[in-house]
Amino acid sequence: MALLELADELLALIVEYAIPEGFESLCLTCHKLHTLCKPSIRQHNELRSHFRNFNYFVKEKYPSLTIRTSFELIARIAEEPVVARYIEHADFKVDTRLPVGGALWRMERNGYRPETVRDLFASSWYLSGTEWQDYFEKYERDLKDNRYCRASASFLLTLLSNVKTVVLPMHWTHDTETEKLLEAIVRHARQPNATSTNASLLSVTTLKTSFAQQGFILNKITPLLALPRIQKFYGPTSISHTAAPEHSSLCQSLSPSLGWTLEVAYLRGSNIDGPAMKHFLRCTPCLRTLVYSHSDKQLSCIWDICELVTTIGKEAGSYIEELSITKHDFSGKIALGTANMRDFPRLHKLEIPLDLATCVIRSATHLEAKESIGTDSVADADQSHVDLLMCGLVPPSVTRLFLSSEDWGRDDDRGYSTGELEMNDGVQVFKPKPQQHDCTLETMFQGFAEKKATQLPSLKEIHVWNPWNADKAYKARCERLVPEAETVGVKVHVDGPRWTQVMDYAGRSP
Repeated sequence: MALLELADELLALIVEYAIPEGFESLCLTCHKLHTLCKPSIRQHNELRSHFRNFNYFVKEKYPSLTIRTSFELIARIAEEPVVARYIEHADFKVDTRLPVGGALWRMERNGYRPETVRDLFASSWYLSGTEWQDYFEKYERDLKDNRYCRASASFLLTLLSNVKTVVLPMHWTHDTETEKLLEAIVRHARQPNATSTNASLLSVTTLKTSFAQQGFILNKITPLLALPRIQKFYGPTSISHTAAPEHSSLCQSLSPSLGWTLEVAYLRGSNIDGPAMKHFLRCTPCLRTLVYSHSDKQLSCIWDICELVTTIGKEAGSYIEELSITKHDFSGKIALGTANMRDFPRLHKLEIPLDLATCVIRSATHLEAKESIGTDSVADADQSHVDLLMCGLVPPSVTRLFLSSEDWGRDDDRGYSTGELEMNDGVQVFKPKPQQHDCTLETMFQGFAEKKATQLPSLKEIHVWNPWNADKAYKARCERLVPEAETVGVKVHVDGPRWTQVMDYAGRSP
């Protein structure tokens, strides 16, 4: 072949430039190329082993390779640029401050040279004019003061040419400079001539956040959702309050390509209302999996879960395939309303809280009570859904259904008496309590054997959460579901701990 006819000196250069992306392929091509590659095999294997799946944890067996902060990783890349190209999965979660003197002292002991890092900042494609000087000064100042440096953490993202998965630091913070740099990264990656040699984060398919101290406004991280190959977004503790004017839209000032390729959105511990969800879903036309858990510890907070479900149905019901809606650390009240999920033609996996069904049932009961005393019913309200299997909340296409019950151990609150409803700013609300859930299950599964074939023809499996401290009535109702469902070919799992093994949303293996 023509390649082998080149002089050994030229072939050696080809081998050098092939590291790391094409190195192993060259090694396996023929004996001659393997011989030329042989001197570099050991180093390649070591770098691949230590940096392909990178994190900041201490490596006890290899103390010289221990990297605990973005300061140290940037310094290592400045000394050996090829290191950055080995990183394919980057977990930066624990990038944080160390005990006094830790980072700088260790770096100086290992031969830290500030001038090489300075040159790395100065040669950046993403920092124009004097920006690189500002970033480098912040890098050095925060390194000396031994504190988390957002300039260092964000600049690091400009160096990763082959990374596919990125987990942002738990102390990640947002400011104008950070947003500007993120937008520059996305802009370079979306250029027609973008390659791994001239555009960082080009190959990223999965973005995860790990903020532990506080939530973040969703539109403060979304510039990275415009990366050209992004498919999965995991956002624990994400917060979006659309009541604030500056947060009234998640997309109004961002690129129209935002989230265009996103297939999985995993929003845990979130507080996103209907309008915010509407904006988000309009930016994600390829979304197939949406996992959302609602969290708010304010006792006065009202969650309009029916509005959220209705919004998801209108904006994404025609194409979404997996949907999970749950609550986590929610202490507020739920707004009374109606919701119907029958118009999700492609949905095959669904998780909903029993509080949603309770809300629908209470709404219907309330309307019946108003009509019985001659009061006008709520406009456009449909009471017929209480006669539907699962209260009309489960589409005919669903094959796997998960029903969650939370917050056991509170005061008993049985039944659906409309007298327990409250008015809050003109909105009817109720306090969700799990002691209602045996009655909720009873209503949901009325006529299950008779209605299953026509209303839920695809349903094969049901998981009902059954916590250890649930009351006897709820546990008994869960157990009765098993033989009822088996008569029509549906397997029922009454689960104790939450179904982490079988809950395979968001790209997890079943």
